[in-house]
Amino acid sequence: MDFINSIAGWLLLLLGLAISIGLHELGHLLPAKLFGVKVTKYMIGFGPTLFSRKRGETEYGVKAIPLGGYIQMVGMLPPGDVVEKANSWRKVASTIRNSEQLDEADHQRAFYKLAPWKKLIIMFGGPFANLLIAFVIAIALFSGYGPVDRTNQVREVVACIPTLENPNCDLVGESSPAVLAGLKSGDQIIRLDGKTISRWRDIEPIIEANANRSLELVVIRSGDEKSLTITPVKVSFDGVTRSYLGVYLEVARFPQTPIEATANLGLMMYQTGEMIVQLPIQVFNAFAELTPDAERNPQGAISIVGLGQISGSLVGDSELSFEDKFLSQLGLMLSLNVALFVFNMIPLVPLDGGHIAGAIYESIKRGIWRLRGKKLEKPVDTAMMMPIAYFVAGLLLLLTVVLILRDIINPVQF
Repeated sequence: MDFINSIAGWLLLLLGLAISIGLHELGHLLPAKLFGVKVTKYMIGFGPTLFSRKRGETEYGVKAIPLGGYIQMVGMLPPGDVVEKANSWRKVASTIRNSEQLDEADHQRAFYKLAPWKKLIIMFGGPFANLLIAFVIAIALFSGYGPVDRTNQVREVVACIPTLENPNCDLVGESSPAVLAGLKSGDQIIRLDGKTISRWRDIEPIIEANANRSLELVVIRSGDEKSLTITPVKVSFDGVTRSYLGVYLEVARFPQTPIEATANLGLMMYQTGEMIVQLPIQVFNAFAELTPDAERNPQGAISIVGLGQISGSLVGDSELSFEDKFLSQLGLMLSLNVALFVFNMIPLVPLDGGHIAGAIYESIKRGIWRLRGKKLEKPVDTAMMMPIAYFVAGLLLLLTVVLILRDIINPVQF
């Protein structure tokens, strides 16, 4: 059954990935056709073609490896006879440029002939599709259901103050503040130090600011209000010092406003960007974690294999309800689309961000020429970026291989 659940989790992840990639490429395809660019292929995946069908001038298909996709537009790179004189760097790019032969009709519908703002819309269309998917999922998850948070309802009272030698109170230890205050399972905390309490985040700043100080605690017990006195204490555990009460609280979902949900999405994008900036460090750390007994950083980068492991584990967790499993899968899709958006916006070819940067550069260059009273006749030669594209693609391949090997040899723990 675990194996079946794992396979089901993998299939759900790959299905969500294929849909996300398909919509990403659709974000490129629709504006390209709108602006009259000839699109010869629309493919989901890489490698051998599983099936395809030609509609009009475009071949639509699915390939065997669902880890990417592409649309093929004629004239992505301007031909050599319409750009400036060749030099040593241009000669490196010429092998890619010359691989595409355009007839006269294709020249009129080539991508390179478009105005810069049209190029920008086409290239931003893919990442925008992922951003839109992420936004819809974020609103559904954070506003429709809400993130899980600890409530103000006591589920269990911890008997002692945990120590390194006695973390689970298996031995007789010093009584916890909750025990000394007389808190009981089922109590609902409504006021602490005169402040209204609705969930744990209301309690935490109060006890952090008032360690070793007696505080008035008001709870509802069996329908009646009861006033208690509790004294938070400082504990050091796992290298972290914090104030401690000694209670486990019930958890619930707290729906957020659309503004809060959007802010959460923005935070996810920022954190993903931070991780991408640290990719060289992430690769170095992944090398260090390539042994089964190495301790893994739970906040580190993860490959598609690791995501599949997480998805399979969630599907197979018998303690999760169907709703929780469904929401967890949505959460994975949210993270995946945020990563696709942020990653594709890196201003380096072959990523969309590199082509977007090229369109912006061309627009600026045309503006400067207009200020000089001239017209820029030749398009910006994006083929000049292709040697960089090979270097970037090599780094991405290395990163992918290392992360996949790490996730196979030293899987993420749940």
